[in-house]
Amino acid sequence: MTTRTARVEQMLRREVAALLLRGDFRDPALRNPAAISVTGASVSADLSTARVFIDVLGGGRAQTDVLRALNAAAGVFRTHVGKIARMRRVPSLRFETDESIARGAAIERVLGELARERAEVAADEGETSPGSDAAPDSTEDP
Repeated sequence: MTTRTARVEQMLRREVAALLLRGDFRDPALRNPAAISVTGASVSADLSTARVFIDVLGGGRAQTDVLRALNAAAGVFRTHVGKIARMRRVPSLRFETDESIARGAAIERVLGELARERAEVAADEGETSPGSDAAPDSTEDP
Protein backbone atom coordinates (compact mmCIF):
# COMPACT_ATOMS: atom_id res chain seq x y z
CA MET A 1 0.00 0.00 0.00
CA THR A 2 1.36 3.39 -0.92
CA THR A 3 1.09 6.45 1.25
CA ARG A 4 -1.37 7.95 -1.23
CA THR A 5 -3.80 5.03 -0.97
CA ALA A 6 -3.40 5.05 2.82
CA ARG A 7 -4.25 8.77 2.93
CA VAL A 8 -7.26 8.27 0.63
CA GLU A 9 -8.50 5.38 2.79
CA GLN A 10 -8.16 7.44 5.96
CA MET A 11 -9.91 10.42 4.36
CA LEU A 12 -12.77 8.22 3.08
CA ARG A 13 -13.29 6.65 6.49
CA ARG A 14 -13.30 10.05 8.19
CA GLU A 15 -15.61 11.77 5.68
CA VAL A 16 -18.14 8.93 5.46
CA ALA A 17 -18.36 8.85 9.26
CA ALA A 18 -18.78 12.64 9.39
CA LEU A 19 -21.55 12.59 6.80
CA LEU A 20 -23.33 9.81 8.68
CA LEU A 21 -23.14 11.80 11.92
CA ARG A 22 -24.74 14.82 10.29
CA GLY A 23 -27.73 12.61 9.44
CA ASP A 24 -28.94 14.29 6.24
CA PHE A 25 -30.59 11.11 4.97
CA ARG A 26 -34.26 10.33 4.41
CA ASP A 27 -33.86 6.58 4.74
CA PRO A 28 -35.00 5.43 8.20
CA ALA A 29 -32.20 2.86 8.34
CA LEU A 30 -29.67 5.73 8.46
CA ARG A 31 -31.50 7.85 11.03
CA ASN A 32 -29.55 6.43 13.99
CA PRO A 33 -25.90 7.20 13.19
CA ALA A 34 -24.76 6.10 16.67
CA ALA A 35 -25.53 2.50 15.69
CA ILE A 36 -23.27 2.62 12.60
CA SER A 37 -19.48 2.43 12.85
CA VAL A 38 -17.19 3.00 9.89
CA THR A 39 -14.38 0.57 10.68
CA GLY A 40 -12.19 0.91 7.62
CA ALA A 41 -11.78 1.52 3.93
CA SER A 42 -9.85 -0.22 1.19
CA VAL A 43 -9.03 1.58 -2.06
CA SER A 44 -7.94 -0.13 -5.27
CA ALA A 45 -4.44 0.60 -6.55
CA ASP A 46 -5.76 2.84 -9.35
CA LEU A 47 -8.05 4.69 -6.87
CA SER A 48 -11.12 3.94 -9.00
CA THR A 49 -13.06 1.92 -6.45
CA ALA A 50 -13.22 1.82 -2.68
CA ARG A 51 -14.77 -0.61 -0.24
CA VAL A 52 -15.97 1.00 2.99
CA PHE A 53 -16.35 -1.40 5.90
CA ILE A 54 -19.05 -0.84 8.49
CA ASP A 55 -20.34 -2.47 11.64
CA VAL A 56 -23.92 -2.02 12.81
CA LEU A 57 -24.95 -2.29 16.42
CA GLY A 58 -27.56 -5.00 16.71
CA GLY A 59 -26.58 -6.85 13.52
CA GLY A 60 -29.08 -9.09 11.71
CA ARG A 61 -31.87 -7.34 9.86
CA ALA A 62 -30.72 -3.87 10.96
CA GLN A 63 -27.34 -4.53 9.38
CA THR A 64 -28.93 -5.65 6.12
CA ASP A 65 -31.15 -2.56 6.03
CA VAL A 66 -28.23 -0.22 6.75
CA LEU A 67 -26.05 -1.83 4.07
CA ARG A 68 -28.85 -1.54 1.53
CA ALA A 69 -29.41 2.12 2.42
CA LEU A 70 -25.70 2.97 2.37
CA ASN A 71 -25.16 1.36 -1.03
CA ALA A 72 -28.22 3.19 -2.34
CA ALA A 73 -26.75 6.48 -1.06
CA ALA A 74 -23.22 5.75 -2.32
CA GLY A 75 -23.53 8.53 -4.90
CA VAL A 76 -24.31 11.07 -2.17
CA PHE A 77 -21.22 9.99 -0.24
CA ARG A 78 -19.09 10.14 -3.39
CA THR A 79 -20.33 13.65 -4.20
CA HIS A 80 -19.59 14.80 -0.64
CA VAL A 81 -16.08 13.32 -0.74
CA GLY A 82 -15.52 14.89 -4.16
CA LYS A 83 -16.31 18.35 -2.79
CA ILE A 84 -13.84 17.97 0.07
CA ALA A 85 -11.02 15.95 -1.49
CA ARG A 86 -8.60 17.42 -3.95
CA MET A 87 -8.63 14.49 -6.33
CA ARG A 88 -9.15 14.30 -10.06
CA ARG A 89 -11.22 11.17 -9.72
CA VAL A 90 -13.18 10.21 -6.65
CA PRO A 91 -13.46 6.45 -6.18
CA SER A 92 -16.82 4.78 -6.51
CA LEU A 93 -17.92 3.51 -3.12
CA ARG A 94 -19.22 0.10 -2.10
CA PHE A 95 -20.27 -0.52 1.50
CA GLU A 96 -19.64 -3.91 3.08
CA THR A 97 -19.96 -5.53 6.49
CA ASP A 98 -16.73 -5.69 8.46
CA GLU A 99 -16.32 -9.37 9.25
CA SER A 100 -13.09 -8.87 11.20
CA ILE A 101 -14.96 -8.05 14.40
CA ALA A 102 -16.92 -11.32 14.26
CA ARG A 103 -13.74 -13.23 13.36
CA GLY A 104 -11.92 -11.65 16.29
CA ALA A 105 -14.73 -12.61 18.66
CA ALA A 106 -14.63 -16.20 17.36
CA ILE A 107 -10.87 -16.38 17.85
CA GLU A 108 -11.24 -14.94 21.36
CA ARG A 109 -13.87 -17.59 22.15
CA VAL A 110 -11.60 -20.42 20.92
CA LEU A 111 -8.65 -19.06 22.91
CA GLY A 112 -10.84 -18.92 26.02
CA GLU A 113 -11.88 -22.55 25.53
CA LEU A 114 -8.24 -23.59 25.10
CA ALA A 115 -7.26 -21.75 28.27
CA ARG A 116 -10.05 -23.51 30.22
CA GLU A 117 -8.99 -26.91 28.85
CA ARG A 118 -5.37 -26.19 29.71
CA ALA A 119 -6.36 -25.22 33.25
CA GLU A 120 -8.39 -28.43 33.60
CA VAL A 121 -5.46 -30.55 32.38
CA ALA A 122 -3.10 -28.75 34.77
CA ALA A 123 -5.53 -29.36 37.63
CA ASP A 124 -5.79 -33.06 36.73
CA GLU A 125 -2.00 -33.38 36.54
CA GLY A 126 -1.70 -31.64 39.89
CA GLU A 127 -3.88 -34.31 41.49
CA THR A 128 -1.60 -37.15 40.26
CA SER A 129 1.71 -35.37 40.76
CA PRO A 130 4.72 -37.16 42.34
CA GLY A 131 4.49 -37.43 46.10
CA SER A 132 0.73 -37.84 46.00
CA ASP A 133 -1.21 -40.95 46.95
CA ALA A 134 -0.27 -42.72 43.71
CA ALA A 135 0.99 -46.32 44.01
CA PRO A 136 4.78 -46.71 43.96
CA ASP A 137 6.43 -48.20 40.90
CA SER A 138 6.79 -51.96 41.44
CA THR A 139 9.77 -52.36 39.09
CA GLU A 140 12.17 -50.55 41.42
CA ASP A 141 14.39 -52.49 43.85
CA PRO A 142 14.61 -50.98 47.35
